[in-house]
Amino acid sequence: MDKWTELRTAYKLAKLGTLSATAVEIGVHRSTVMRHIDVLESSLNTKLFQRNDRGYIPTEAGLELMRLGEVTDDHFSQLEARLINNEQTLSGTITLTCVNEMTRLLMPAINEYQVQHPAMSVDIIGDLRNFNLEYGEADLAIRAGPKPTTLDNVVMPLLDVKVTLCADERYIKRYGMPNSDNLTQHRFVVLRERVEHLPWNEWVFENIPQQNIVIKSSSQQVVHDAIQQGGGIGFTAIESVDSFPNLHKIPMPQQWSVPVWVLVHRDMFNLPKISKFIEILKSQSQWDFSLR
Repeated sequence: MDKWTELRTAYKLAKLGTLSATAVEIGVHRSTVMRHIDVLESSLNTKLFQRNDRGYIPTEAGLELMRLGEVTDDHFSQLEARLINNEQTLSGTITLTCVNEMTRLLMPAINEYQVQHPAMSVDIIGDLRNFNLEYGEADLAIRAGPKPTTLDNVVMPLLDVKVTLCADERYIKRYGMPNSDNLTQHRFVVLRERVEHLPWNEWVFENIPQQNIVIKSSSQQVVHDAIQQGGGIGFTAIESVDSFPNLHKIPMPQQWSVPVWVLVHRDMFNLPKISKFIEILKSQSQWDFSLR
């Protein structure tokens, strides 16, 4: 019998005794309470209440239903308490997917997340592949480039990564200081993939002789390491250059940046483990995290 709503109404009526009090308790009209009782009595083929001037008095069958209602209500109360406790003391794993180079920017938020929720572990998948959030391959995705348009995902701006051309001191000592007038004479390190949202990488292919592009890789981390080791000059995030004193910025007339986005499947957005992490991301003062 699928009569959960009617059973709940009957339990409240047996407990409170009047149509008016029951209607107020469950937020319906008095006539709705009467209809629920009629439907339930008809379905059970038994009388649940005696109606008199004092209100509704449960019969033996009504008292039996009331006892069942008390047990069920108690179980729901215990469940609610457990769920609230689970939200307050998060445990388990949250999975993030992003390109490897983004992990350094995310680590302050990850560290704070685990300070606030020490029972949570963080699984970081560093991969260029776009993981499917709908099928649970990851809880959150960090993606760079044009704003993603997947309808099932909530998309939030994280930050704009500014990039700069740079050279290591060892490269400068060996080949001289690059400048905007002699770049075609220098050795470059680039990403192999020529994608639309990396215009600075495309600039190298379009403006530097092919023989001067000496190292290619599908990983920005490899590109950064090659630049840092003096293998060539190339583009990397300004924040990375500022973190390594042996790297020197090379002034360019063009200024480039790439937007970075956080994606969460709309059905997962309000899960405590995800919402708490997003709250911490929002608290990072240097990030504009308003919904767009």
